[in-house]
Amino acid sequence: MKENCFMAGQAIHVGALMRLDLTQASVETIYVTVWASPNISIHLGKIENAEDMWRKHAGLRLQPPVGEDRISELGKWEQRQYKVSGISWDVNAIDVSAAGLGWFSMGLKGEATLTLWTYDGIQITLREPLVLDRAQFLERPGFLLPKAISEAIAYQSKVEVEQRKKREDERIELLSEAM
Repeated sequence: MKENCFMAGQAIHVGALMRLDLTQASVETIYVTVWASPNISIHLGKIENAEDMWRKHAGLRLQPPVGEDRISELGKWEQRQYKVSGISWDVNAIDVSAAGLGWFSMGLKGEATLTLWTYDGIQITLREPLVLDRAQFLERPGFLLPKAISEAIAYQSKVEVEQRKKREDERIELLSEAM
């Protein structure tokens, strides 16, 4: 689960499995909670860059699926448009659910037009929210990476720190030998 403010002109990729675009809104922002596996990467960006991001990173940084060659197995990537409305930011107004993939809960005070991208054959349902109140305890800045990616980044950072320390130690040793 990940919550964030979402502005018109932005897109949220949930792996390379689905993407939600906020194409138009009567309010400046809406509040979106992404309910999906913690092993799925989530990326927030601009709609104008979303297709290029998907084309370049589907199966790589946008996982699942794992591997570029698996994308073609999923079928045709298609869009569906929805109009949603709500009366408050503090209460989720609607869920947009993609069968087997996850869902988006939205809190907004006004109206919005959404475009949902996913593969043909995926059933999409607009429903009353499963979690009515916004789960403020889930709020964290930014978007989440799957645990494996986070661990790889942490390991890489640790190696880089160790290499910097080793170079610094060698530099100090050379300076002390020179004196």
